[in-house]
Formats: sequence, C-alpha cells, structure tokens
Amino acid sequence: MRLHSSIITITFSMFFTLITNSVMADETIRNSSKKQYSKISILSGLITHVRDGDTIIVGSIPIRLAALDCPEKNTTKGMIATKIALKFIGQAADCKLTGAKTYDRFVAYCSMNGKDFGQYMIQNSSCKPWKKFDIWNKY
Repeated sequence: MRLHSSIITITFSMFFTLITNSVMADETIRNSSKKQYSKISILSGLITHVRDGDTIIVGSIPIRLAALDCPEKNTTKGMIATKIALKFIGQAADCKLTGAKTYDRFVAYCSMNGKDFGQYMIQNSSCKPWKKFDIWNKY
C-alpha cells in the first residue's frame, strides 16, 4: 500500500511540474464545428479509481469523460456501468483535456491502448453519447 501511495504522489507531482513548466505534450487541433483552433493538453497515467461510469481518477486527477452520459451510480444501470468501468483500474490512460472543468473534475476524452474509453462504454453499457457536450464531435 505504501508503494501505491508513493506512485500516486510521484504521478501527481510530475503532472503539476509538467503543467508549471509547460512541458506537457500539446498539439493544435481544429474544432470543425466552430472553425476554431485550440490547444490540448494530454494527461497520461494509470487509472487508480473509478467513481462511476463517466468519472475516473488518473493518478490522483479526477477526470469527467467528455460527451459521455451514464446512469447515476445509485441505479441498477448505473451500478452495471460502474462495474464495467472498474475493469480498467490499473490500466494506462491517455486523456486529452478539453480545457473544461466540472466540479472537481477535468473534462477529457480518454483512451486505453488506443481504444476510446467513451466509445467502449457506449457500446458495452447503458451509457449514451451526450451530444450537447461532445465539443469535438467524436460520438
């Protein structure tokens, strides 16, 4: 348990050091729906916790999966979605931060081994695409 805490602390420290020094991997993308350009920051790390079907913790950073609408955790379908998402604990995730934040969570599109997490949840659970918040028109 002590090693796990140390890894999380190191990951958290490294993340904020990268932000502070502006060393994070950035890329310019085109938002086709708004014809604008924006910067994207990438957060990479292990999924250490799952709150529910559309909220994961990468290292110690809470991530709200962009454009994904899952049933609430206290419902039967929500418990099933959470159980499906729990399969990803311990896997490496690459999350493209949208720049938005909701409550204590950064909003991002995440993938594991090149597979889109949101798309997986849409195909394998009762989670639905949330078009209103799909700012990059992925779903």
